[in-house]
Amino acid sequence: MTPEDDWTEYAVQDCLTYEQPAKYIVKHTDYSSDSTLTPVLTANKGFILGYTSEQGIYQKGACIIFDDFTLDCKYVPFAFKVKSSAIKILQARKGFDIRFMFEVIKSLSLSPFAHKRHYISEVEPIKILVPSFAKQEKIARLFEALDERLAVEKEYATLLQKQKAYLLRQMFV
Repeated sequence: MTPEDDWTEYAVQDCLTYEQPAKYIVKHTDYSSDSTLTPVLTANKGFILGYTSEQGIYQKGACIIFDDFTLDCKYVPFAFKVKSSAIKILQARKGFDIRFMFEVIKSLSLSPFAHKRHYISEVEPIKILVPSFAKQEKIARLFEALDERLAVEKEYATLLQKQKAYLLRQMFV
């Protein structure tokens, strides 16, 4: 899908608000492996560090967690706690779909150029093209479906790798 005449240019700060994570930071890092508890998140590759039963959970709906130093970000549609104050919690302003905005932020191919906080000075002013809210929702649902399909295909590839390893072991018994 390419931008059309009805797409409007906005700065990222016109589409998203941010919240500092101070009240959602875990006090203890002795995480549990019990996935029925609240996940503790980081925006980098680890994403879920473990689980906690601590209070003070972020539960305002879907958001983006954005690492101010590495510029990594994750879409989060569930309640959570965080480990670091370097994370910004991004929420969509009225008229903007949070999942669509996540895909836009990911498409910017951001990379840090110094060890500093980047979101306010470097990311918020970036100009982006945004369609109507209805089109944002359609695009967001498409990307959700693609992500679900990719997850299924990755699981299938993992199972095939295990089957191949099993067969190879059986050949040389």
